[in-house]
Amino acid sequence: MKKRLWIWLSVGVLVAGFGGYAASSGEKKNGVPVMLSTVVTADLQSTILTSGIVKVRNEHTLFANYAGDLRNFSIKEGDKVTKGQVIGNIDMSDVSNEIIDIEAQIAIQEANIARLSKGVEPEEVTKMQEQLVQNESEYQTALKDYQRTQSLFTEGASTQQAVEQAKQKLQTAESRVKVAKQDLLLKQKGPDKAEIRSYEAQIQKLNLEKAKYEKQRVQSSIVSPIDGTVLSMKVKEGKYLSKGEEILTVGDTNDVMVEAGVGESDLRKIKSGQDAVVSGISLGGEQLQGKVSRISPIAVTSKERDGENTRVPVAVDLNETREYLKPGFHVEVDIVLQKAANAMQVPIEAVMTDQDGSSFVWVAENGKARKKKVTTGIESELFIQIESGLDGSEELVANPPETLQENEAVFQASPEEVSE
Repeated sequence: MKKRLWIWLSVGVLVAGFGGYAASSGEKKNGVPVMLSTVVTADLQSTILTSGIVKVRNEHTLFANYAGDLRNFSIKEGDKVTKGQVIGNIDMSDVSNEIIDIEAQIAIQEANIARLSKGVEPEEVTKMQEQLVQNESEYQTALKDYQRTQSLFTEGASTQQAVEQAKQKLQTAESRVKVAKQDLLLKQKGPDKAEIRSYEAQIQKLNLEKAKYEKQRVQSSIVSPIDGTVLSMKVKEGKYLSKGEEILTVGDTNDVMVEAGVGESDLRKIKSGQDAVVSGISLGGEQLQGKVSRISPIAVTSKERDGENTRVPVAVDLNETREYLKPGFHVEVDIVLQKAANAMQVPIEAVMTDQDGSSFVWVAENGKARKKKVTTGIESELFIQIESGLDGSEELVANPPETLQENEAVFQASPEEVSE
């Protein structure tokens, strides 16, 4: 609107000068008062003008992985953080105790394996062999005693009870010999591999459980994922956090983009990769170049004073940024649809539509209005391209009235005269 006003003010100055000349000369013009202009040849861009908000491109919101009290959390909004920096912890004392208990159980199982895996010592084998010899000797003695008692019982010189007692001693001695032989055999054979595997399986299970708790302990640390700035905070030191609760948001304020909103009627014209120009109060008179990088797959409806407004978010990546372009600032965005170099162009108001749907303009030739058919091309907010129909030397009627007729007399007048 400011551009349009400036153009018409400029034309008005020219017309006012001409009108002042005519008034001073005392001449009275006959015909339709119009504002005349020349055809301009310059680069032209067809754009969609919209608004947007500056946002941080690389932004991360951190959430609590586990429930617990928030500790060692002294960070503030606006503080700078580095990637990997621990900025707080969730109290996980119970987890640490569980890890200590598991480590103790692992140590016991490892000791059992070490005991079983210990090599066979000759002294121990010799001792067991001696024990076996002694047990066999005791067995022979018990056997002879049993045989003697049995013989006496047959002769009537002993009782049945004495025979049973001798038999019991023989069985006990025989059992001891078998146990001693088995122990010696196992000792000579080496450790029980099945038992060792059982202990190893228990250790593996304990290590998995320990790893789970170790992961919880590591994830209880609140770590910055990037170099950046704390943009917002939701909690304070000492707060009890529920699992999944939002803690803070970190972003790289040196890497910003613009999120603009495009209406339903303009969306079909927008494509990724199109150039865009960003301007605004925060940039003064400077314009930043960028490109459309993403078009949202869904529309967003917001409530405004005059009702609901539906827009599709469109991301614009900037080729460069400025320190004073802060996240949250509102900016204007011109998305470039088409470009034409050295385009012949006229004000949009100068192009009319004929009854057959064709386009034409009015030109002034020797004080008479002449209709000229034209073919138009791309258009900007203020100008439209003329692809054919004019050679560029014409004196154009910039604001033709709807009642203007072919060969009707026209003269350049002031804005006041044209509006009468």
